[in-house]
Amino acid sequence: MNSSSNKPLLELPEVQTWNLQGKVVFITGGASGIGAATARLAASDGATVVVCDVDQENGQKIADETGGRFVSLDVTSRQSWAHATTDLEQLDIAILNAGVEFRDPADFERTPDNPGEWNLELYERARGVNVDGVAFGLHALVPLFDRLGGGSITVTASIAGLIPWSPDPIYSMTKWAAVGLVRAATSSLRRKNIMINAVCPGGVATPMTRVFDGTVPPGMADPAHIATAHLGIATSGHSGRVIKAVAGFPHTAHQFAEVTNTF
Repeated sequence: MNSSSNKPLLELPEVQTWNLQGKVVFITGGASGIGAATARLAASDGATVVVCDVDQENGQKIADETGGRFVSLDVTSRQSWAHATTDLEQLDIAILNAGVEFRDPADFERTPDNPGEWNLELYERARGVNVDGVAFGLHALVPLFDRLGGGSITVTASIAGLIPWSPDPIYSMTKWAAVGLVRAATSSLRRKNIMINAVCPGGVATPMTRVFDGTVPPGMADPAHIATAHLGIATSGHSGRVIKAVAGFPHTAHQFAEVTNTF
């Protein structure tokens, strides 16, 4: 799982197993949506899941359902990260999935799109979860992976991190930041035998998009579809890839313009 590959990756292969028996998978935002779906899928493939969330009630339910362990974690807090990772004796895959939107998709009037009228408390919340939550996660988890000999990290970004998402430019900004961090951190982490990749979903039927009843509206993806992208790229041996996960399409790697490092 941790051997790197430089072969071109256009599509993730469709597989029935990711060989997770005996592996430990750590998931933030694991109480619902993509995180919960990934916990269920990883557990069904033999993994022990560590479900992390600020939502203790639903997080514990997912942990109980999957035979895993719940850890209370506020991804915006460095102290919470330190506490959540203290007792981890094994770690194979970390999925930094926690995320929030800035504007309310059910009521855009609540958060105006005029920058001069933005609610900056909501801005700080979005930045804290979507950007700090990834950076603090790397800060806490990379030393652990390093001690254990390597591993794999995936980050839930968004199609809004690849194209301008004008209905919610703050959300788009935070997801561009996540994609940039993943791509820029690849080289240094590869030297530690740590793979890092991003998954960019399109619309997904989750509580964040105000789909609460378990249905999947037309054009939206089931969270389990995104879960297969996370586990697929996490176990692929590739690093620095950004996987587009969109309803009705295979998981494909985004092709960025070629850039040559000069340092």
